[in-house]
Amino acid sequence: MTENEAKRPDDEDEDDDWMKYATASFGETDYSLWDDVEPVEEDEAHAAEVAMQLGTHVEEIPRAPSAAGHKHLVREGTCDACLGRVGGKRIYGQSFEDAGAGVRASVVEQDQHMANARKAAPLCPFCENLFEEVDLLADIIHDAVGPYDLTRLQLGARFPKDQTDTEEDLRKRLGAGGSEPLKSALVDQIGARLKDRLDGVAMVNDKPDILALIDVLTLTVELDVRAVYVYGRYRKLERGIPQTRWPCRACKGRGCERCDQTGLQYKRSVQDLVGNPMLAIFEGTEHAFHGMGREDIDVRCLGRGRPFVLEIKEPKKRAFNAEKLAEIINEAANGSVEVSSIRPSSRSEVVRIKDTPAEKSYTIRFTIEPMSEAEYAVLTAPVDMTKEDVQERSKKRRRQRRGDKDEDRTKPLATPIDVPATGPSEAELKSMKKPELVALCETHGLAKTGTKDELIQRIVEALPPAPAMLDLPDDETILKVIEGLNGIKLAQRTPDRVAHRRSDLIRKRTVFEAHTPFIEINEDGQREIEFTLRCESGTYVKETVHGDNGRTQPCVAALIKAKCNVLWLDVGDIHAD
Repeated sequence: MTENEAKRPDDEDEDDDWMKYATASFGETDYSLWDDVEPVEEDEAHAAEVAMQLGTHVEEIPRAPSAAGHKHLVREGTCDACLGRVGGKRIYGQSFEDAGAGVRASVVEQDQHMANARKAAPLCPFCENLFEEVDLLADIIHDAVGPYDLTRLQLGARFPKDQTDTEEDLRKRLGAGGSEPLKSALVDQIGARLKDRLDGVAMVNDKPDILALIDVLTLTVELDVRAVYVYGRYRKLERGIPQTRWPCRACKGRGCERCDQTGLQYKRSVQDLVGNPMLAIFEGTEHAFHGMGREDIDVRCLGRGRPFVLEIKEPKKRAFNAEKLAEIINEAANGSVEVSSIRPSSRSEVVRIKDTPAEKSYTIRFTIEPMSEAEYAVLTAPVDMTKEDVQERSKKRRRQRRGDKDEDRTKPLATPIDVPATGPSEAELKSMKKPELVALCETHGLAKTGTKDELIQRIVEALPPAPAMLDLPDDETILKVIEGLNGIKLAQRTPDRVAHRRSDLIRKRTVFEAHTPFIEINEDGQREIEFTLRCESGTYVKETVHGDNGRTQPCVAALIKAKCNVLWLDVGDIHAD
């Protein structure tokens, strides 16, 4: 009998009973181990804190003005000023500090552990404790502006870029919407302190007398003292005085023996005669002169005078009495310069003074002498008028974009004519002494022997003929030509005397009026002609008379066919009003 066959029926019953236990759920029951635990009320703030601590870096921290947001700001060590600034609980008229103190009190009331958060994190993440220095910065600014007269003060602040970027990021993530930026808030706080201490001074955002710029890194203040501008008219009553300072040509303004260590080519100028007394009165550091055009150093300025604005830089005094100021300047100038129409001005008037193309009246006096045909040919040689007028060129340059290639300003605008070589006339040779004739023969490789007449004859035959001279005009012709200048259009190439500092251009100018001249005979028997003309701004008046070797056309010299030597020129009036 096999083993299977020998198994008893009772054994099968035992196996079935065992399987019942094997397939049953062990410990299965309706009883719960947590049934005896008492439920706890859920704390939203605590839940938010736990979520923050257990969450990942991508989870968003609540923003103010939520309770959780305020608690986070306090935990991070935010100062009272910044709590009030970004907390979103500030009411109208309340200071940042008072608003922040209220936010901190409400947080501590909910969680006593937050009472010492400021000590645990002593550096405010928003302002880096700058609001604690508000009183110090106000004291520094108050002391700095003390020596200055002012009625309008503007405050500014210089922050490192990384600090402002960090503060802006924190404010956008954690602060309430519409929170005030750090820079403007700090400046307003300092301004509020100063407003109570500076009597009669208004805190402004534009056109200040002084701009106080705060450097938050070094806790220092830099003052930008705005200039004082004074308008007036000056009359220059003495020749030989330049309008503005003229640096010494030898030392370029550094000071040398030639200029007596002054650095000036001329010791006096209209700028110094007018500006130095003002500098003392306003207690400034430097002055700048802005005139409506300028006259040459050898030209007087008469009539009502030339309009100007004098700029006094970094003045400590700003108020002045116009009549008293004019009196002080005129007394110091001692008759060389006189000022009038003194009044306060502004930077915008400087632009007007510079840009106003005022007509001017001039009085000029000159003598005449014979002119050769060759000289006349030079004065009347054609001028290249294909080039644009200087005014049109300036407009075009303003329209050009940066990087555009500018026009060639060095290219001549007129082709010079060939003037044939000439020798001395026989009359000139006869007036020379024999040694001079011998030297002339030696210069030209001629024989030096013989009598004076033989030397003269030898020179006349060897050298080119003397130039043919034109007859001098009579008085009637001169008067008629000058009266005919009314309304004449001039083409003036940049004169030789200023070509080293001005572009070589053609300037088109108009003579509006030319008054009847008068003619006198001087002690040397020469005729002197004097007349007055009114012309367009920027006209070269001396060149209008003598022609500047053909650079100004037409000119008086070419019209009367005689050389004109200018004796003097005066500015009669500037028609700016």
